[in-house]
Amino acid sequence: MQALTRDEVRRLLQAARAHRERDWLMILVAFLHGLRASEVTGITPDAVKDGYLTVQRLKGSRKTTQTLIANEDPLFNERDALVDLVRKSKPGRTLFGVGRRHFWRIVQRHARTAGIPKHKAHPHALKHSIAMETIRSAGIQNVQRYLGHKSLASTGAYLQVSDEAAGTAIAKALRTRSRV
Repeated sequence: MQALTRDEVRRLLQAARAHRERDWLMILVAFLHGLRASEVTGITPDAVKDGYLTVQRLKGSRKTTQTLIANEDPLFNERDALVDLVRKSKPGRTLFGVGRRHFWRIVQRHARTAGIPKHKAHPHALKHSIAMETIRSAGIQNVQRYLGHKSLASTGAYLQVSDEAAGTAIAKALRTRSRV
């Protein structure tokens, strides 16, 4: 599986927000917290409290409690939008009011609009993207904890490099070496 680049994430978020605020926020929350489709669509209003999001991860992963992300870039600022949505929500319902299959279609629709390749146009690419983006700077153990993985081997899968990325890195290394 390939991760979305930061530019692709930005384009996806822009396309979603232009269509519907809910779509944008679902995609942003899935990306920022590394959530599976079923996890993001299962969020209830009581999961958002005091500036934190608590999610019981699926597939044998741990429950995580993560800080809501505030960002100077409004496209990546989930905190205010999520708190506002919780304030407007009805008790006993899920926060976004859609199922995982509908979320898949939402991601696919906005990915098409954003010009994202079809093989990256699915919700799990968002989890993969945040893991790939942060694993080297935050460290594998922090990403393991953040994603709720019990096994380091599950997180280690995000250390894999695509053929394209490997080719680009080698070409850059060879260019740098030949200048010496």
